Amino acid sequence: MKELVQPILALGGFGYLNYLVYSRIDNPDFGSDSDKKFIILLYSSMNYVLYLIVNSIIGIFINDEAFMITISILVTVSLSFLVTFTFPVLSALLFRLFNWIRNKRNLPDITNKTVSDIFFDKTSSFPMFIFSIPDGKLISKGYRGQKSGLHEDFSVINYNLYEEEPFFKLSEEKELMEYLEKEKIEADIYINFDKKIKIISFLLEEQERKVLEDEKL
Repeated sequence: MKELVQPILALGGFGYLNYLVYSRIDNPDFGSDSDKKFIILLYSSMNYVLYLIVNSIIGIFINDEAFMITISILVTVSLSFLVTFTFPVLSALLFRLFNWIRNKRNLPDITNKTVSDIFFDKTSSFPMFIFSIPDGKLISKGYRGQKSGLHEDFSVINYNLYEEEPFFKLSEEKELMEYLEKEKIEADIYINFDKKIKIISFLLEEQERKVLEDEKL
């Protein structure tokens, strides 16, 4: 009984640490709160299976039960922490397999990221204009700073635009879209129906050139 209870108490909550580390090194979409609970439970089960394997191996060399359990837990925690860093790679491979199967069935690709993460996950800052829905009033404009949505409501930080920039005085969605069309600038549009906001962003010429160069590498 001691061999069963102690590792469960020690490792049962460690699944949350797997979840925490994974969500910090990547931007996976874990779904709803209930889905997150099941994922954490899955990670905890993985840790316990790992513990059983480690414990059986260490038991060959150590006879003292208490010392053996302590060492097994420490080794399991270390291995579990290292395994967590492989989750982004494993996830990418799994979704590549899923999409290959879906493409065979003429279905669109799926991804393990939220739409907001896909929209904001650009290495360099970029101009963005935030409008309200449906009246189209300008809420904010500027360069993207930081975006958060983990422990607080969806929020972003904007850095100010500069007066010499050609789009500085634009304040209406129609004006902005006409400017982008005239300059032949491709824009990304993020719409959040719950928050009733529309965010229009675009890369500057030098940023777009750098993105194209990175894609060629």
